[in-house]
This record gives sequence, structure tokens and C-alpha cells, in this order.
Amino acid sequence: LTERDVPDYLDVDNSKLTATFVRTPSLGDVPYPVIMEPNLVVEFYAKN
Repeated sequence: LTERDVPDYLDVDNSKLTATFVRTPSLGDVPYPVIMEPNLVVEFYAKN
């Protein structure tokens, strides 16, 4: 398998091929440029 950077919010055990969330990732953890507006998602589902 190719080596990859593992985010600090994951605990990875390569020998068992498992991964566990250590914490919930924040919007700041996204490793690429993106504009996220979670308030718009909440607003959308509140209307439907």
C-alpha cells in the first residue's frame, strides 16, 4: 500500500487495516481550499 499522511483526528493501525476517529474533524482540517457554509445546509433542511 502507498504511504499517506494520516490526519491527526484518525488513529490508524496498518497491521490490522483499521482506522478509528479520535475526534470529530473541524472545517479547518480540510486539506484543500474550499468554501463551506454549514449554515446553508441547516437552512435548506429546515425548510424541507
